[in-house]
Amino acid sequence: MDTIPKIVDIAFPELKDSWSNRNKTDYVWVLPNGSEVWVAGLDDDKRVEKILGKEYSTIYFNECSQLSYASIQIALTRLAEKNTLSKKVYYDCNPASKKHWAYWLFEKKVNPVESEPLNNPDNYVSLLMNPSDNIENIDEEYIEFLQGLPEKERARFLRGEYSDGDDGLAYYCFDQELHIHNVERQARSTTHIGMDFNVMPMTAACASVVNGEIHVFDEAFLENSDTQRMAHHLAKKGYHGTIYPDSTGKNRKTSGKTDHQILRDNGFHVQYVHNPIQYDRVNNVNRLLQDGKVKINPRCKKLINDLNKVSWKDNKLDQKTDKMLTHVSDAFGYLCWNLMPFFEAPKQLTHTHMRGEK
Repeated sequence: MDTIPKIVDIAFPELKDSWSNRNKTDYVWVLPNGSEVWVAGLDDDKRVEKILGKEYSTIYFNECSQLSYASIQIALTRLAEKNTLSKKVYYDCNPASKKHWAYWLFEKKVNPVESEPLNNPDNYVSLLMNPSDNIENIDEEYIEFLQGLPEKERARFLRGEYSDGDDGLAYYCFDQELHIHNVERQARSTTHIGMDFNVMPMTAACASVVNGEIHVFDEAFLENSDTQRMAHHLAKKGYHGTIYPDSTGKNRKTSGKTDHQILRDNGFHVQYVHNPIQYDRVNNVNRLLQDGKVKINPRCKKLINDLNKVSWKDNKLDQKTDKMLTHVSDAFGYLCWNLMPFFEAPKQLTHTHMRGEK
C-alpha cells in the first residue's frame, strides 16, 4: 500500500487506473496487457502454504533478510508457470550478518544448507545499490541521518555491507579449518548418540570418544519423523550404543509409549539426563571447540551448517529466522554435555590422618 503506488505515480503514471482497480482482497494487480502481480507474504506457515496454490513466472523477494531460507525454497517451487518467459527470481535486502543465507548464496556462492559450492554459480549475481545511488528519490536529511548512525548501522544501511558473522553467533569457537576432519566410527568403542526430539525435524549426532576427543562421524536429520523411525534409521546404519536424549522425551509421546521407552525397546541404552540450562549447554560446546576436543566429519553437513549460523535472539537460540536450524546442534550439545560437561561429578571424599611434625 506504500511502495507500489508511489512507484506507479512517479515512473508509470499511465498505469494509475489499473492500480486503483486492483483486487484489494487478494492483493492482485492486473496490468493492461493481462499480466498479473500477486502480492503475498512468507512470514508465517499459513501464508507460506497458501503460496503453494499459485504458479508464477517471476518471483521478487522483498526484504529477504527477514525471510527464512526454508520459506524461500517453498516459494521457488511455484516458479512453474508454463509459457515462453524466462523464469527469474529477484531479491533485495538491507544486508544482515555474514551468517545469513543471502550472503552464503550470493557472495560465497555456496549452498546455505549443504555448505557445498553451487552447481550453477553464474546464475546467482548481486548488485550493491546504496542510498547515494538513488539520491534523486531520497531526502537529503535522510542521508545525513544515516551518516550520523553508529558504525555498525552505518555500514549496513548507508554502505550496504554485511556485518561480521560472529555478531550474536552462538557457536563462535567453531572453525571449519580446525574442526572438520575425516573421522570415522570406531568399531570397538561405544557409539554415543545425542538426540533432539521433534517431528520437523528429528535429529541425532553420532560420535566416538577417541583419545579424550569427541569424534562426530555421522548425523541424522529426519523431516516429518517420529522416534520409531529414528530408531529404525540408526539401527539400519548399525549404530547401537548409548543415547543422550532431550530429557523431555521422558514424558513426550509420539505413540502409546514415551520416546525414551521406544528407544529402549529398539535395543538402545538411554542415559538418564536432565537438560542443562541452554546457555550452559552452548558454552560447554564452545569450551570443547576451543580446547580442540571436537572433530567433525564433513558429511555432517546439517551440524556444520548449524555451528556456522545459529545465533542468539532475545536471549534464546533463534528458531524463528530459520526453523530448520538449532535442532541438530541441540542434539550435539546434549551429547557433549553428557560426555564432557563443565562440571565433573565430585570425587568421593577420603580422610587422611597425618602425624608427625609439620
